Amino acid sequence: MKAVYIQKHTPIADLKITDVPVPAIGAGDVLVKVAASGVNPSDIASFEGRFPHGVLPRVVGRDFSGTVVKGPAELVGVEVWGSGGDLGINRDGTHAEYIALPKAAVVPRPKNLSLEQSAAVGVPLITAFSALVLLGRVKAGEWVIVSGAAGAVGQAAIQLARVKRAHVVALVKDASGREALRSSPVEAIAQSDQADLEAVVRQATQGKGADLALNGVGGSVFASLVASLSVGGRHVVYSATGGREFTLDILSFYRNQLSLFGLDTQKLNATDCAAILSELVPLFETGSLEPPTIAGRYPLADAAAAYARVAAAKSGKVILVMTPG
Repeated sequence: MKAVYIQKHTPIADLKITDVPVPAIGAGDVLVKVAASGVNPSDIASFEGRFPHGVLPRVVGRDFSGTVVKGPAELVGVEVWGSGGDLGINRDGTHAEYIALPKAAVVPRPKNLSLEQSAAVGVPLITAFSALVLLGRVKAGEWVIVSGAAGAVGQAAIQLARVKRAHVVALVKDASGREALRSSPVEAIAQSDQADLEAVVRQATQGKGADLALNGVGGSVFASLVASLSVGGRHVVYSATGGREFTLDILSFYRNQLSLFGLDTQKLNATDCAAILSELVPLFETGSLEPPTIAGRYPLADAAAAYARVAAAKSGKVILVMTPG
């Protein structure tokens, strides 16, 4: 089979498609013929060697959709989707024509999503669900700040917050991010380049502050997110792309009884992610959630171009297509 297979870490400009054997499966495993696979920034980090515990050699890629072609009889022929923080990092991943997985790591895809749409869901929705629901424990009526709101994870978090009947203040980088959210169901938008987050949040919440902040940026917005929280507010951090360090006023932090959580979705293996995707299936099938917009479709042979597009941080989701989806 053909795959994005690496034996050493190099810049993505050196990406080549390689012929490797179709993986064998053991008892309790399934072999999935991959139809489509999402390309995420973490796949680029994996390819270039920015995960300290990455294993070589391996196939890269975290998200996938496809059809089970070997395994338990009840699963053969079923169209499935999946993701995993271990895929493409600690074990062979999804940017290939086939992938072998434990049967518990695959979930029948939502009936109203195509194989291509299903392949675009994994990392953005799993990250948003983990931050908002599993760690953030969002409740109906609460106010949530979603940073990086114009990105794939941010837009997924906005959707999930509305499903949970929470109110959203979106934080974007600049006016272009505001434009990207023109039709999004948010109560207010703040811009980092205007340093107006606390003022926007206090106005929207009638001075109370937000109950929960999702930090998908890092150190550059950490202080403003903390300053915008209410007493007892929670802050979930899942990215450091905008800086690894910040200065924290510990006195203010404990007097306001704030909570801080870190989220690393790499710690969620493919079976863990399948459990989350199972919870998302009915939300997609009822129309409560919509998949990310696919901005670029590339055949596996053009994976280098797909990786380059994601590295350029252009908006919209990029997928690799192995078979018609």
